[in-house]
Amino acid sequence: MAVVGLDRARRLSLLRVDRRMVLGVVLAAAAALTVLVLTRPTPTLPVLVAAADLAPGVPLGADDVRVREVASDRGLVGGDGIGELAGWVLAAPLAAGEPLLPSLLRPPERVDRPDAMALSVPASQAVLGGLAAGDLVDIYATAGGVGTDTPATELLAGGVYVIDATTDAQSLGGTPAVELLLAVDRDLAGRLAAASHHAELDLVRVGP
Repeated sequence: MAVVGLDRARRLSLLRVDRRMVLGVVLAAAAALTVLVLTRPTPTLPVLVAAADLAPGVPLGADDVRVREVASDRGLVGGDGIGELAGWVLAAPLAAGEPLLPSLLRPPERVDRPDAMALSVPASQAVLGGLAAGDLVDIYATAGGVGTDTPATELLAGGVYVIDATTDAQSLGGTPAVELLLAVDRDLAGRLAAASHHAELDLVRVGP
């Protein structure tokens, strides 16, 4: 009986040792995981900042911007290079190191046409409503010829930049219409205003 009791005691002792080892391994793994989480670098995203003091109205080039890593690119211009922004201009000056903001950037098409004009056109005459901000459109005006029933169509303006575009299903007497905000200069604004009163306007999207 004494031998049996001794064997049982040894087994219990070994079991306690095994449990301690397992607990030690678990605690060590947990500590290692905690250290890994605490020391892991925070994910960052690339954004564009001014490489030097930048003046408004001057086309941007690759040397005008540099990349900075930040925790969040919300409200900033993300990217690892100038890319499609080459040739765009700033609407206000930017100091070296300051981030580029979408609200400050203007496409090349707005350099010569810095003003904005609203225009409402039936969707059937504006690419069936398939227009979006950033598109370029040719604008045609069609009016009846003097002393004849033959309509005359002319290209009123080419490559007009679309600042914004939305489709309203009930805008023009219950028919779908495209509400546009176009980049214009004073001359184009005057011609568009006149044509919108005595002619029908058709918009053709330029390019892809």
